[in-house]
Amino acid sequence: MSFTRILDPAFEDFNNPFKYYDAQGEPLEDKLYLPCGIDPAKKELGVVFVHPYPQNNNVLEKRIIKNLSFEDANWLIETGVTLADNFKATPIYIFEATGQLWVPLRRYIHLKGYPTATVCALQTNHARKTCIRKSKNDLIDAINIAKVFKNGESHASRMPHPVIANLREYTRLHLYFSQFLASVANRMHGTQFILNPEFETQFSKPMLSTSLALMKEELVVPPNILACQVEKLTQIINQASCGRLGEKLAKALIESAHTTFAFPFATEALSFSLKMLAEIYEQVKRVTIPALIAKVKESLLNLPFEHKLNTIPYFGPIVIGTFLGELGDYRWFSSVDKVVAWFGLDPSVSRSANQTTEASHITKRGTKIGRRMMWLCAKNFAFHTKEGKVYFAQLRERGFSFDAAICKIAAKLVRAAYAMLRDKSSFEVKSVFPNA
Repeated sequence: MSFTRILDPAFEDFNNPFKYYDAQGEPLEDKLYLPCGIDPAKKELGVVFVHPYPQNNNVLEKRIIKNLSFEDANWLIETGVTLADNFKATPIYIFEATGQLWVPLRRYIHLKGYPTATVCALQTNHARKTCIRKSKNDLIDAINIAKVFKNGESHASRMPHPVIANLREYTRLHLYFSQFLASVANRMHGTQFILNPEFETQFSKPMLSTSLALMKEELVVPPNILACQVEKLTQIINQASCGRLGEKLAKALIESAHTTFAFPFATEALSFSLKMLAEIYEQVKRVTIPALIAKVKESLLNLPFEHKLNTIPYFGPIVIGTFLGELGDYRWFSSVDKVVAWFGLDPSVSRSANQTTEASHITKRGTKIGRRMMWLCAKNFAFHTKEGKVYFAQLRERGFSFDAAICKIAAKLVRAAYAMLRDKSSFEVKSVFPNA
């Protein structure tokens, strides 16, 4: 019995598990392929052509070629065609999906009409460990990449619809800047504590417009505050707070500067650093992130299919964009289990001699960004919805840790979101959390 059937039997048709699977666009057919393993790097690629017959891993051709070179790319295609003709086979080019280094050449070969596939670095590493001699270079890795394909363990290299691809890039950049803002805020907090420990206590939140304005004017250091006239300090505060704050806060800051327990060092450098950080923080938060959110909303309006994911609580534009962008095309997945596995939220199973280990963790394979976003969404769902609170409490009573309980809810939301895309249905909380 599958993991999905135990938790959500209504989400899958087990009499016909491939009912919703769309095989259109699969690049591989049932015929003989001559594999070319490609280990990508920034400047050079390790390229190896391997014999197409099973159980024969003889190397037919190998070479180090330049990346991003039309001449070498054309040589790669011509050599593959020439070698494949000797066996009445079709050349196929298998890439190790290392960062973005493989994308331009793969795209070029695809546009020329030749099939491609991908393997992950983890698979190449495991294939290398099956050899007795422990050696590694680009050509050896290219041979192992071809062997992974011949073992039937490679993946079809599909590219999503342009709108989905745009969503993925927008949301990934949004996550990057969000994490960057958190890092900047932490550094600002530490710097403030050294310069003036009581400064943050004067504000309801640490990163308000008023506090940022004072940082940009270098009015965090106690001597600078004391040297500033009350009228000027009041004017800066009043302007930054749009008239909500003024002389009262200015006098409180001056009084705090007299009594603060601060003995800073490198005051000039720290004050200037705080000024720069405040300017960067304000620019990213007020300009960059809103522009990205606008792009995400625009892309969601141009999707090639309809969806009702916004009916799920706490599924806003960024969450929906991240889910769709990291998922790719939902028709690529034949079952709900595979979607959960792609988000790395499926439980790992360790069993030997009919004995199952006590600890079971999630696999954490697939999309790390999608898993992180769904975890955060599940946390909000568990804390701020009636059904989420009840189900979270039930999981905790059954002995689940905090993280495990949130991951359990995240897996349910992933299954529900996929089922909604597949069936074009709305979110029904009672079908997802029937006992909550």
